[in-house]
Amino acid sequence: MKIENELPSLITNDTQAGLVLAGQLADRLHTQFEQADASAERPGGMNYLQPAPIPKETIASILFYAIAAANHGWAGERQG
Repeated sequence: MKIENELPSLITNDTQAGLVLAGQLADRLHTQFEQADASAERPGGMNYLQPAPIPKETIASILFYAIAAANHGWAGERQG
């Protein structure tokens, strides 16, 4: 499976579009985390306790904050 490395712009028209973008990026990142965890080799074949997976909702909320910051909170006119 080929992993896309190109990221979309974080600039969106409104809050709803920012939420949708955060959800899409969270899904993508969560899938990459799962793939990396599944393919990780365990030293000596031993089972070490793995960290708990990060919930998609947590990833999405962090990404939404970054998107909101990139859009200056969607307040007023965009600065060009």
